[in-house]
Amino acid sequence: MCKKIELFTGTFQRHCIAEKCFFQKKYFLCSEHFTLAKHLLSQLTLREQLKNITPVLIIVFAAALVVLSIVVMIGLQYNVQLNHFTKDPVQIMGAPFYLGLFSNIGILLWCGTVVVCFYSRLFIPKTEVNKPVRIFLFFSGLITTLLMLDDLFLFHEELFPKYIGIPEKGVFVIYSNIILLYALLFRESIFKSEYIILGMAFLFIGGSTFVKRIPMPIPEDTFLEDAVKLLGVICWFTYFSRLSFRELKKVID
Repeated sequence: MCKKIELFTGTFQRHCIAEKCFFQKKYFLCSEHFTLAKHLLSQLTLREQLKNITPVLIIVFAAALVVLSIVVMIGLQYNVQLNHFTKDPVQIMGAPFYLGLFSNIGILLWCGTVVVCFYSRLFIPKTEVNKPVRIFLFFSGLITTLLMLDDLFLFHEELFPKYIGIPEKGVFVIYSNIILLYALLFRESIFKSEYIILGMAFLFIGGSTFVKRIPMPIPEDTFLEDAVKLLGVICWFTYFSRLSFRELKKVID
């Protein structure tokens, strides 16, 4: 009798285990199918895509046409060849590809920093605790944009002195005051971060203007000045990349 009960109990347990495995397998397959169906439904149809992107494309192409029209008008008004606005300077000048290597690398790093600051700010939650760092990243992005445009379009060397009438020294005074005000307003956020890297960036970028006064073996050679400035831009990019990574890591954790 005991053996019959034991045999029945074992058979029942095996049956339960088999039913459980079957249920789990069936549930897994159902979940997998549900996920796949959800993914397929989440894909936009061609009609839905056109409906969503048409206003955006209208704005983008309208802005592009406005810029192109302005360029054409300026070219015709001042007798400037239109390809001077569109082609790369190296192609127009017939110069080697490495012309302006340090300058181009610096502009890429400025641009990378702008993207890091603005996009990191978007993903940091809007709370009172995060408010200082979000404001700091926003204005850091604006300052970096100014410095990037200055390098890209030669604001302090060409645009302001020759076309607007502000001498180069005057532009440096304006930039210095902007940076000083920026540092004072965000000193608390700066001192809570790895401020040594940012300090090195200020030191290299600011010091590059004095380095050019050092006599070089080759007349009119600005290699040392540009090299020191590039080190400053690298430090600037490194500082904001690490700051943004740390703040985003807090959000993820």
